[in-house]
Amino acid sequence: MSRLPGAMFVVLSLAVAACAPVQPFPADVMNGVEKEFDFTAWRNIPNARLGQKVQLGGRIVQVNGANGNLTIIATQLPIVQQPAYGPKDTGRRSGEFAIMYPGSLDSKWVKAGNRLIVIGTTKEAKTVVVDDVQRSLPSLSAQCLHIWNTGGKEITDFPYNAGGGYEPLEEETHCAPQ
Repeated sequence: MSRLPGAMFVVLSLAVAACAPVQPFPADVMNGVEKEFDFTAWRNIPNARLGQKVQLGGRIVQVNGANGNLTIIATQLPIVQQPAYGPKDTGRRSGEFAIMYPGSLDSKWVKAGNRLIVIGTTKEAKTVVVDDVQRSLPSLSAQCLHIWNTGGKEITDFPYNAGGGYEPLEEETHCAPQ
């Protein structure tokens, strides 16, 4: 009989942990992140919000690399908790932004269509070429990226279990060298 309270404690602890929001970044990376960041205002006047630490979700549109640095162009997507954690295409486009990542990543992580969440600091607008058109986009310097290798699919298109012939969803967190 004395095992019942212990077993109930373990079951309840697991249930609470399963309901907790997923956080792919270390707690120290999340310190100072602006909780109420207005992407639309930043997109309209990017140089008015310099130096803010933000978290943004998106879908990779294009990646340019030079001198060991990456410029990732992403379409902003909201970060959702359910039915699966991550950026979700809701059909409403907020615009694009540029992510400056000091380093290089394996090509499987920086393919167009992959989903990502970035923690970074807002910088001045950056002139980039997207689909052969020169554009000025709001930019940020990435501290960490969490990328899902979705190949253009939604995160919810991948089952949670990798058994039974299902394709597992690869995901990984990359932080800039200090």
